[in-house]
Amino acid sequence: MQLEEYVEKAKKSGLFTAPILEQDLSRFLKEKAKVIQSLARELYSKGLKHVFWIGSGNSWCNLYLGKYLLDRFTDIPSDYFTSYEPIWRQLLRLNQDSVAIFASYSGNTEDTVESLRYAKKRGAKTIAIVNKEDSLMGKEADYVIPFNSTGLYVLPLATAYLFSLEIAKMEGKPVEGIIEELFSVPQILGKAYRDDEARARELATKYKDEDMFYVLSSGPLYGLGYKFAVTVFMENIRVNGSFIETSEFRHGPVEMLDRKKPVMVFLKGTDESREMTDRVIDLVKTVNEKVIVYDYADYGHLHPLLSPFALMVPLQWFAVYSALLRGITDLDKRVFMGHGKMARGQGVTWP
Repeated sequence: MQLEEYVEKAKKSGLFTAPILEQDLSRFLKEKAKVIQSLARELYSKGLKHVFWIGSGNSWCNLYLGKYLLDRFTDIPSDYFTSYEPIWRQLLRLNQDSVAIFASYSGNTEDTVESLRYAKKRGAKTIAIVNKEDSLMGKEADYVIPFNSTGLYVLPLATAYLFSLEIAKMEGKPVEGIIEELFSVPQILGKAYRDDEARARELATKYKDEDMFYVLSSGPLYGLGYKFAVTVFMENIRVNGSFIETSEFRHGPVEMLDRKKPVMVFLKGTDESREMTDRVIDLVKTVNEKVIVYDYADYGHLHPLLSPFALMVPLQWFAVYSALLRGITDLDKRVFMGHGKMARGQGVTWP
């Protein structure tokens, strides 16, 4: 098969969600936005005192903005944990006055199932964001938000936005404009999917022999940066990957450039972190020419806090071409994950 044929095959894979995001996110917002907002209002009216955002891998990354938005617009405390952490920490504040929000594409992820069960034992109200309502977590949570799509990053991300922004609205914060702009995101995703393929192929071809990629991001792009460094580049391209918060790169990691020159991928927002991102990019370019910059400013003029939606698509195009050019032609196949090698527990299937 030629590369073009593999790309066409990739468009039907579960990994490459960009082809369906415009349609699926539009449908999800139409069907579920009011449900999610109503749930947020219900829980807030009952005296919501603490929110926990809990997941593993990609499903941890897509909850990051839930906490970010609550921190920015409300004084309601929240925490953001990988799934086993609440159990290991024996969290005292996870109790009947808190809400624990879990995400899992399969709904059968060992770590997250165990954490959900722990939260229920502690008396917390539980919400499961899952692909299918009849999954293990869908059946056991107090509330379930099924998204019925392979868009396992973008649709749960939209859920986190809607939930947190609705609470902010209940507290009288001026967030209606962000909520309105969220409904314009599907068109931005569709345009990015149609426009960004050529650049992705060029960059993937240029760096097809590289085996180390650093991803740097800050602010609302923090979770997306982690996602691609760890749960895409390492998982799907099978290369060495590292994630570093952009400003933190100046505190030690920069010295690595004296000896090593990895490909450095910067995610550049239009929020308050933009100036620092430019400073670090300029510094890196003085000693390392292998720099890729994805700039949210190139994707229209939506609110700065919506940047993770738009930049996900060009990054995914790059990942798809990078995998195919390395001979990884079945994008959904895993060597270790999903084969019962790492998951334990009745009904769990992942990782």
